[in-house]
Amino acid sequence: MFKPRNLLTYITFTAALIVSGCDVKVKPIEGGKEIARELERHKIKRLTQKDILAAAQKAGDSVVTVAQQQLDAKLQAGLQQGGVATAIPYCQPENYTEVQELAHKFGGTPHRTGTRLRNPQNKPDATIAAILAKYEKGQLKEPQVVALNQNELLYTSPIYIRNQNCLQCHGTVGNEITSAAYEKIKQKYPADAAINYKLGELRGMWHITFNKKELVTFLNDQPKKRRRR
Repeated sequence: MFKPRNLLTYITFTAALIVSGCDVKVKPIEGGKEIARELERHKIKRLTQKDILAAAQKAGDSVVTVAQQQLDAKLQAGLQQGGVATAIPYCQPENYTEVQELAHKFGGTPHRTGTRLRNPQNKPDATIAAILAKYEKGQLKEPQVVALNQNELLYTSPIYIRNQNCLQCHGTVGNEITSAAYEKIKQKYPADAAINYKLGELRGMWHITFNKKELVTFLNDQPKKRRRR
């Protein structure tokens, strides 16, 4: 198969001969259509800032959707197998292999933070805290993407208490959370404050930082969709 660089050299040489008036018989390039498709696939797409922001939004939504699906399945299995003690380690979907690999494919690094923290390592910086506050106040309700600087994009998405499984770890002690279960939680997170939530209440926020250059590289590596005639 011709490499793009060799193909361009061949075409340039042939064109020069034609222009010079030489009577040269050029044989059709074997696999020409395939080569043309390969060149088209590697052509750098012209992406606007709007295109890149939209791509980051779609990528962030994909990561969060996969994370939520995985979390629901793992928590359900853990609760059935051994209750809260077994389920606790699964309540970190940002660290799942599937989530990490998907995020990194887009050039992203996934994190979560909370309105009341369980894991102190999830404490937000000033920028993240300001956006989280907007979700808390209802000023933001949907996922969004903003440019942090010339090199990074920030995707955020709210996290809500969606079902009774969430309340078994984040509800009220003595009600949804048994005293024995909360002892297990406190053993792992002595400074826990992530309780007393109600169904539907804002629990926290996803925040995924995308490297703009890596995201654009991913987009340019995708084959172009053929237009229907």
